[in-house]
Amino acid sequence: MLPARSVPPGILAAIVAGGFLIGADFSRPDTAGFALGKTTEQEIRQRFGAPNSEATAQVGNQPVTILRYTHSEVASGLVAARAMVYTFHGGRLVGFDYSSSFAGDQTVIDESALKRIRPRETTRAGALALVGKPTGQFIYPSPYVTMPGRRVDLYSYARSERAASGATLEEISRVLAITFDERDVVVETSLVTTSTSKALQ
Repeated sequence: MLPARSVPPGILAAIVAGGFLIGADFSRPDTAGFALGKTTEQEIRQRFGAPNSEATAQVGNQPVTILRYTHSEVASGLVAARAMVYTFHGGRLVGFDYSSSFAGDQTVIDESALKRIRPRETTRAGALALVGKPTGQFIYPSPYVTMPGRRVDLYSYARSERAASGATLEEISRVLAITFDERDVVVETSLVTTSTSKALQ
């Protein structure tokens, strides 16, 4: 997923300096209304309006469309952000994710629970009991699922904070992907942490 705090550097510097807002605000969507492989791109656009950005990509030889909705604002040196990402193949939803660094609905990852998940043994129900409700889900073909018959539960976290010097913006993001086979048994887990520092000009 594109991290919630991924905003062009010039604009990011402006909102940190001037307290601007970027993108219309939104709340965490009720994923019960999403059906992977069935919900259409038109339905998502009707529900959430025009995205802040959209792109096309290839998963193998399969084309996908990605819609991104983002909202950012600044408070006490923190760049709080929300992001929703929807991925489509053939006009049908094949993946979605949500992340937030706002205090009211911040998405988090329980890394200690991850250690209790056993590939080839833990079921999806067991993983959900350990880690909790995912922020996103993906099926084939999508950036997180490149093999038919598999699916991924995604857990996303992102945070941005202006350094004490005020000259840089420190950013950190974590993405946990739990991959399941056609029997809903864990195949593998992946936790990727990215940390960057950007100069504010």
